[in-house]
Amino acid sequence: MTQSDPRKGQFGYALIMRRTRVQGLPRIALVFCTMMALLIVPVLAQQVPRKTSTDASPLSSRDEHQLSVAERLAAAVKGIPSISAESRLRRSLSHATFCLPQNVLGILYYGFAQVIGSVLHTSEMNEVTVVVTKLPFGVSLGRYIFIPDALVSERTVRHEYGHTMQGYRHGPFYLLLEGLTSFVRAAAALVSPTIAGGYYDHWPENEADKLGGVN
Repeated sequence: MTQSDPRKGQFGYALIMRRTRVQGLPRIALVFCTMMALLIVPVLAQQVPRKTSTDASPLSSRDEHQLSVAERLAAAVKGIPSISAESRLRRSLSHATFCLPQNVLGILYYGFAQVIGSVLHTSEMNEVTVVVTKLPFGVSLGRYIFIPDALVSERTVRHEYGHTMQGYRHGPFYLLLEGLTSFVRAAAALVSPTIAGGYYDHWPENEADKLGGVN
């Protein structure tokens, strides 16, 4: 999914086949398999359930917290209106074409969050995936919406979904327009109480609220 130009990959493969002796193919295959293992194994390791302790409590504090996150996210997503199958298909196609830059970045960011063990729970919502993380900030990147654990609410989901709508409007320029502006203002809000207090009153945050249906 992260290859932006399949033809380029085919040309590179054909070039290797012309320049490499047949006897060298097993070595190339071994190197390729090793590289794939280094990339995939860390991600898969995060999915393997750990052995539970044998204490008397039926649920550990970690399990209880994850259950709480799942319940809060389910309640937040439940309030978002569903879209038609046609709209879902059209928006999914946009993620693979017009909105490709932010979508690729979203896939990479999601993989990074998985590797460092920051993903707490995920939920499918219309054409996007809502991801609750341990990271301290929220961001909308293509079909992925990342929300901090402490900010899981319908309002936050709607706001970030509004940023997704902005992505449909500006496509590949979303990262340079809304993305860069939000990043600069968020950084300034860390040192300026005035900016922090009016963060959601200015573009692009107020527009995201409007597009996401935040009351």
